Amino acid sequence: MIAEEIQKRIYTVDEYLEFEKNSEVKHEFVDGILLEMPGESKKANIIAGSIYMALRLGLKGKPFEVYNHDVKLRTVPGRKYRYPDIMVVPTDDVDDTHVVHRAIVTVEVTSENSSGVDHDEKFHEYIGIPSIECYLIVSQAELLVEVYQRTGTKWEYAFYTDLTDSFDVRALGITMQVGDVYEGVF
Repeated sequence: MIAEEIQKRIYTVDEYLEFEKNSEVKHEFVDGILLEMPGESKKANIIAGSIYMALRLGLKGKPFEVYNHDVKLRTVPGRKYRYPDIMVVPTDDVDDTHVVHRAIVTVEVTSENSSGVDHDEKFHEYIGIPSIECYLIVSQAELLVEVYQRTGTKWEYAFYTDLTDSFDVRALGITMQVGDVYEGVF
């Protein structure tokens, strides 16, 4: 099936999940439309890899799994599936072998093209998931880590712009260093 044909029709969730199993290219699913995921830059890959490693090391021995951008997150049941750059999930989220249903933390590394979607559409989808306690938006263009954390029924926002800054991810009980996030980039 060529890319044009993919865009000409509306898919059901089941059709999407089946299509995605055999697709050489990843697609997000938004209200029946398949959105092809572009490749990422070297900078974004380094940043996402650094965050992945920091989370894996910080969560060693704790009941969480850390997944990279190759695992889907169901953000709106029956309507939307995304591929966060990184997500942290409780080890008991085993309902599906290819889709996460209860992420605790999601991370997006923004590009010039994705920043709007990461700050608007994905922001609203992620904070609408009851299990998500923290959403990190990390810029690859500048030194900027944005941290959204749930406190009860409210969301708090903080941002960090210095390599010596650190921030807590309260839901995981870990502290991350901005310098570790951007190691080798800035």
